[in-house]
Amino acid sequence: MAPDVRAAASTEICQRIEALPEWADARTVAIYAAQISEPDLAALLDAPDKTFCFPRVSDDTLEFHRCDSHDLLRAGRWKIREPDPDNCPAVPPSEIDLLLIPGLAFTRAGGRLGRGGGFYDRFLSRVHRAVKIGVCFHIQLITVLPLEIHDHEVDLVITEGEVRERPR
Repeated sequence: MAPDVRAAASTEICQRIEALPEWADARTVAIYAAQISEPDLAALLDAPDKTFCFPRVSDDTLEFHRCDSHDLLRAGRWKIREPDPDNCPAVPPSEIDLLLIPGLAFTRAGGRLGRGGGFYDRFLSRVHRAVKIGVCFHIQLITVLPLEIHDHEVDLVITEGEVRERPR
């Protein structure tokens, strides 16, 4: 995607997220620092009534740390921007109300293809009450994914063109 198209789509995705009742109800939001292939959700950080936490890989475990500014992120493993654990306290999964989750591809039914490390799937196995939202560009929606037993689905999938709830 061209940078201007990606930026416009990211803006639309942020607006769709902000219109959700799940967003309005959430106090602690797990977000991510976008890579070039992912929607940029930085505009959401302006919400005054939210606490934000970003993912950080520690050994083989995904943790989330409170971090309200991109200024506190640094390049971690695989050059993905992560919170500095010395300045950003860890947030237990039980305190997260809403998870905004990136992926390489999603199905409209909530299937997710990650980057192959299983970090989000292992983390999601410890999340019980948070609403899980898959975030991607419309071109990343596909009909079928080769899901395995350990793969976790998301509750909603949001693109610049639609919001899809997982069938129950």
